[in-house]
Amino acid sequence: MEDLVVIGALALDRPVRLSGPPLPGARLSGHSLGGVLAGRLGGGGANAGVALTRAGHKVRLISVIAEDADADVALGQARSAGLGTALVVRRPGFSRTTLILIDPAGERLVLGLDMGLVPPSPIPPPSADVGFQGLYVRAAYPGAETWAQACLGPVVAHWPCGGFAGPCDVLIASADDCDEAVRAAPFAAGRAQVGERLAWMVMTHGAGEVVAHGPNDQIRVLPSPAKVVDATGAGDTFAAGLLDALVAGAGIEAALSAACAWGAIAVGLDSSAPLAGDFPAFRPGSP
Repeated sequence: MEDLVVIGALALDRPVRLSGPPLPGARLSGHSLGGVLAGRLGGGGANAGVALTRAGHKVRLISVIAEDADADVALGQARSAGLGTALVVRRPGFSRTTLILIDPAGERLVLGLDMGLVPPSPIPPPSADVGFQGLYVRAAYPGAETWAQACLGPVVAHWPCGGFAGPCDVLIASADDCDEAVRAAPFAAGRAQVGERLAWMVMTHGAGEVVAHGPNDQIRVLPSPAKVVDATGAGDTFAAGLLDALVAGAGIEAALSAACAWGAIAVGLDSSAPLAGDFPAFRPGSP
């Protein structure tokens, strides 16, 4: 299995299962983890990293976390899940609270409290002897570009990608996160952000089709039906599955199919980071 790097958030998610959908004017009840609003391992970086680890990869997580007790717990859970955490940066201050509101259908609303109060911290540059075969940039921490330049294989990044300017092979975006201009010309918007190396801008549409937009064509894949228990982290797991397949040499259509399969597994788990998931690594010759 390959040596991979994921740059993204490491956090404690606090899930609350709601009695109904969070509609305007609704009056709902909720059940929290342990009955005390306890936290579980989450954050986009950890979610993707855990899926890749469970597929057998060695994964180094680069993240920035606080120097408080919540961050200590998240870091311990990440290590227990098999993630390499030597490159995690500690910053002064407190951890921001993330509530995950989950409706009876398994769809989630992410409520980040006090976001934006802490400016992004830079991450350490790669050492001269570092070698890794794939990179997923989930959060555009200052310095992420140096890791993309050092990567020996494919670079996948999340859109919107903040100030991340590449290099990058594939961008992944949810159509819900894109404005009308990006939805009208996804590939052009992606290249304007991360440069000419970009080969595909992948747009997801919830449970609908996934479309990879290239310079000259589009590739469409329909995800398999899945029973949704908790949709939290499914997009991050989708990205992890895509990276896993690309590192193994898959073409974009096969990589999209593999990513959809990983996402379908993730939505069936009652978790943020997919700690109990069984994610098959892509093998050359796979359909």
